[in-house]
Amino acid sequence: MFQGLARYVPTVNDATERGMVYPRRSLVLVAGVPGAGKSTLLRRLFGLRGNEERTVLTAEGVRVIDSLQSRYQLGSLLGRVPYPLWRWVVHVLHLAQVAAALRGGPVVVHECGTRRPVRVLLALLCRLRRYEMHVLMIDATPQEARNGQNARGRRVTERSHRAHSRRWRRLRAATQHGPAAFAPGTRSLLALDRRQARELTWIRFGPCANTCSPLYAAMESPLPSFKSTR
Repeated sequence: MFQGLARYVPTVNDATERGMVYPRRSLVLVAGVPGAGKSTLLRRLFGLRGNEERTVLTAEGVRVIDSLQSRYQLGSLLGRVPYPLWRWVVHVLHLAQVAAALRGGPVVVHECGTRRPVRVLLALLCRLRRYEMHVLMIDATPQEARNGQNARGRRVTERSHRAHSRRWRRLRAATQHGPAAFAPGTRSLLALDRRQARELTWIRFGPCANTCSPLYAAMESPLPSFKSTR
C-alpha cells in the first residue's frame, strides 16, 4: 500500500501509478505550511501555470482554487500598496471563491490549514452545500518549508514562519486521532511528506466503488487539461 504518515483512507500503489479517487461532490483541501509544496502539487496534477488570476476549471469539471489566484487578481488594483496591508483582502476573496465554487462539482483548494477559524468555516460551507470535505496534508519540516519558500522566491516573515510551524505541529498531533480533529465533519485525511507528495500521480473524482469508504483506489490516470473561468 501507498503509506502516508497518517492514513484514514485507502490509497493505490501499483508499479506505475499512484493516485486517489474521491466522490464527485467533494472539497479536497490541500494543506501545508507556506513552502510545503501545495501550489507545486496543484500545478503538477491539474496543469496550472501558476499565474492564473481566476479559479481554474479543468476539462474533467474540477474547480481548482489557489490563493495565488486571488493575490494576482487584486494585484492590478492594489499592487502599489505594500502587500502586508491588503493580505487580509486576499484571504477574504480566496474564501469567497471557495464558497462560490461549491456548485455540485468537485473542488480542490489550496489552504495552509493552520488557522482553526478558516478550517471550521470551510467545514461549515461543506455542510451547508452538502459536500464532503477531505484533507490532503503535505507535512514539510520547517527547514523544508523555508527551502520551498526560497525556491519560489517568496518568503514569509520569520515570525509568521514560526507561528505556522508551531500551529502545524499541534494540528498534526491532533489529527493522529482522526480526520475530525482537522475540522468537524472531515470525511478523510491523508498526510504525506514532501517525497510522498511528489510520488502522488493523480487525483480523480467519481462514484465510489467501495460504499464503505469515501475514498477508493483506481488504476487509470486522466490527462490533465484546464481552462480559466471568467
